[in-house]
Amino acid sequence: MDLIHKLTITTLLALTVVTAGMLIQNHLTVTRLKVVSVSPQVNLKQAYAQQIAKDAVLYAPVMQLLEEKKFSQAEEQLLEIQISHPDNSQSLIYGAKLQYAQGQSAATIHSYRLAVDKTPDYIDKNTPLFMGDMIMDIISETRSKLLREKKLKPGDKSINVALEDIYYLQRRIAGGCE
Repeated sequence: MDLIHKLTITTLLALTVVTAGMLIQNHLTVTRLKVVSVSPQVNLKQAYAQQIAKDAVLYAPVMQLLEEKKFSQAEEQLLEIQISHPDNSQSLIYGAKLQYAQGQSAATIHSYRLAVDKTPDYIDKNTPLFMGDMIMDIISETRSKLLREKKLKPGDKSINVALEDIYYLQRRIAGGCE
């Protein structure tokens, strides 16, 4: 064998080794990406489940008092929870439920708006926290009341603010940008 044949064979062997190395590296990278892409979803589902379970226990006394129509006691209990857990937006949801039970339409809508702004998952259909349908039901019921009140009290700014909150929530739930 002459020198050119030896160089050609050596070059082909080197290219084969480099190509095999690249294929193995690509396979390992793809495998790692598959593991990483699955893990956050599993962890996210677990985090949602843990948060929902924790909130169920935390807010159980408030729900019990709300069902018994002991509104002032429920408000006190909710305030204690808000003080001890200021970052938990679920307090806004329970506050809205409490306000709704007491017929405070404008305050209810505003609390839902604050909750949605703080935790957009409440209007994301792909999360277990989704409550967009329930909010839309309350909006439908409340909007008609507020529109009647607006006719009776055209200068009342609180009614206009509540209607703006309603329109904002409708856009957000429908998927509009804000």
